[in-house]
This record gives sequence, structure tokens and C-alpha cells, in this order.
Amino acid sequence: MAKRYNPNKCKINRNYSISEIALLYQVHKSTVKTWLRRGLKRIDNQRPYIILGSDLKQFIKDLRGINKRPCELGEIYCMKCREPRTPEQGSTVFETETSRYGRIKANCNVCNSAMNRYFRLADLAVLQRHFAVILPLQQKRLG
Repeated sequence: MAKRYNPNKCKINRNYSISEIALLYQVHKSTVKTWLRRGLKRIDNQRPYIILGSDLKQFIKDLRGINKRPCELGEIYCMKCREPRTPEQGSTVFETETSRYGRIKANCNVCNSAMNRYFRLADLAVLQRHFAVILPLQQKRLG
């Protein structure tokens, strides 16, 4: 699993060298050099490479968004397939977590592994249109 770096660790008005970035984010210098090859901007091509704090912060924000896989309304993210998938028919169960939120548990239609997705209870009517949700007996009274 990819490590998530906090973009707010770096200061936008400061310049950083490769070794300073490595210390700041607790990574190896070669990781920072890989980031340079992947698009982290440097001030110029002279050594030592200097990176603006604002460019570093933007790169870290972009790095966090690369692996996002947004799900459509009728999909749940499958951890085994690493893709948004439609759940297997008849395997979808809705459980209340708090007074405002609940969770849909289902099985993936491709690999049959367990999947889940959190929803607001206010969106229960929308859920029932997209999923064949099986509500436990105590929740049928809420709907």
C-alpha cells in the first residue's frame, strides 16, 4: 500500500534540497529523486537541486490523488480487485453504524470477496434504487 504524505509538512515560502525533503517526509533520497523524474519541479538544472516549497506541496497533493478510484452510485470498491465493482445480487446488507451513518456490506460479483461502503441514512431511498438492500428487522421500522 502506498504511503500517504502530509502536504502541510512543507512550508510554501521555503526552498528545499533533496536531502531536506528526504528528512522531512522520512523517505530515502532515491524516493525524492524518483519524485523529480515523476514531475516534481526544481528551480533549475544546476546541482544541488533546489525545490520550491509551493511546488513540493502541490506535488504531494497530486501524489495523494493519483490512486483514487471514485465509485459510481451503484458501485462499491472491492479491496481484492482494487476496482469499483457492482455487488453480487442478493448479498447486499445495510447496517446502521451511528444515528446518521450506515454501511452496506456485499460480495464482489467478480471475485466474491467482502466489500463495504459507508452511506448517510438520509440517502437510504437512493440506495434502495441502486442496490437490492436487505434491511434488518429493526431498520425496516425506520424506513
